[in-house]
Amino acid sequence: MAGNGVPFGSFGFKVVVEGAGGLACFQEVSGLSASVNVTDLVVGGMNHCTKKLLGNATYSNVTLKRGLCDGTMFDWIKKVIFGGPISRLTVRISILDDANKPVVTYKLEQAVPIKWDGPTLSVMQDGIATESLELAHEGLSIESNE
Repeated sequence: MAGNGVPFGSFGFKVVVEGAGGLACFQEVSGLSASVNVTDLVVGGMNHCTKKLLGNATYSNVTLKRGLCDGTMFDWIKKVIFGGPISRLTVRISILDDANKPVVTYKLEQAVPIKWDGPTLSVMQDGIATESLELAHEGLSIESNE
């Protein structure tokens, strides 16, 4: 429950790719990160410090991973690879509470796939075949769902 001082678990989440109904049920999300570029400025006569000039914000790519069940993840990047109409979509990643209600949502603006990884296949493993999709995006915001 939000607001009770207990951190949220990382296992209860959902991903919604707006405009791509078949993309859902991901088992892992990684790469949620933002940073600001900093330039050091040495000012004459100020030998005791270096000024820090803030630059543009940058966002790392986000990777979505799931069990391989159909071709919908590849279909999205296929449009980028083969020159079809590129769909830049909004992606919402919500952390869920114990009642499966969103408590925090990370919103990726203008997300577009830049890499798809297919399954690793081996007769020596009995795991589930997985695929991943790496997304570049133009902005990250955090929405509170309380």
